Amino acid sequence: MRRAHCRCEAVRNYSYAQAAEKLGCKVRFLRDRISRLPHQRMGESVAFCDCELDLIRAMHTVVPASVEALVNPPAPSAAPTAVPSLHSIRPSKGRKTARVS
Repeated sequence: MRRAHCRCEAVRNYSYAQAAEKLGCKVRFLRDRISRLPHQRMGESVAFCDCELDLIRAMHTVVPASVEALVNPPAPSAAPTAVPSLHSIRPSKGRKTARVS
């Protein structure tokens, strides 16, 4: 079965300890979050390939707003719509009702 996220030519599987070393984190971090992390499970064994490690890095990458603004500048917005002043607002004309004599 081909995994859509995997780009590996030859899949190299890493254990918890090897994956933690490659990611620069603790094994406990991976074990505690395994249900939310991409991984392979064969029975009770868990393995990670390079693509899964890349996805984990991307999931936990923090980009400060100041850096995000440099990388992706905001698109120029359309001119804001003018808000009428209170002096220009007039009450609507009420409905004319038929007068009964």
